[in-house]
Amino acid sequence: MRTLTAFILALLLPSLTLSQDTNTTVRLADRTDWWSVLNENFEWPNNKPKGDELAAANFEIAGLNLEGDTPFRNLREKLGWTISALRSKGNNGREQFCYVFGQNPSVRLVFEHGESNESFYLFTEGQPWNGQALCAGSTQLKPSLRTKSGLGLGISPTEVEQVLGKPDFSFPNRFIYYRDIEKHTPDDKLAQLRSEHSDLTDKEFHDSYDSYDLELYIEVRFTDGKLTYLAVSKGESY
Repeated sequence: MRTLTAFILALLLPSLTLSQDTNTTVRLADRTDWWSVLNENFEWPNNKPKGDELAAANFEIAGLNLEGDTPFRNLREKLGWTISALRSKGNNGREQFCYVFGQNPSVRLVFEHGESNESFYLFTEGQPWNGQALCAGSTQLKPSLRTKSGLGLGISPTEVEQVLGKPDFSFPNRFIYYRDIEKHTPDDKLAQLRSEHSDLTDKEFHDSYDSYDLELYIEVRFTDGKLTYLAVSKGESY
């Protein structure tokens, strides 16, 4: 049944080509996912402010947290089966898992795995994009869905600031919170990395892996004074 579903979707989506695993994943050869921070056309701020970490509760939604090496491992078990979409390669490569729920307007929740970051998006219907037919319904999700910290559709700019504070970048109908923080590598992670890079001298290893850059990004967009788009992303790089 799943193979048949993937075959039908391949006929319906014009730029879609099937990946090796036709049961669970398809590859999309386009950049129509306007909502993704990994989209090649996404507008990032010109600099990364140094500042405090954003609270961990901002990075959890529907019981799924961006913490850890594999935050989406149990996604299908929690929210229901869905076909994932693969786009691009390298730094912009991304795998996306989409769920749709609610009516008038419908709401989309997308989880995204990238080369060095994990993200989720919550938004109402906007500009059409190739692959939205892949979004699966989920009985576990409601339009009132919020992050653990309280961010969700329909809240006001004032309510956003009550959760996140003053934005690092503010534009009409758009707030951005963007932090770049140097962190010490935990001892257990350092031991794992050492076993993976046994070819390096001690100096080379410690120079490269004793610390890492933690990149935190939250963007909210408003329509008529109400939140209609939320992007939450967390990345680590050495």
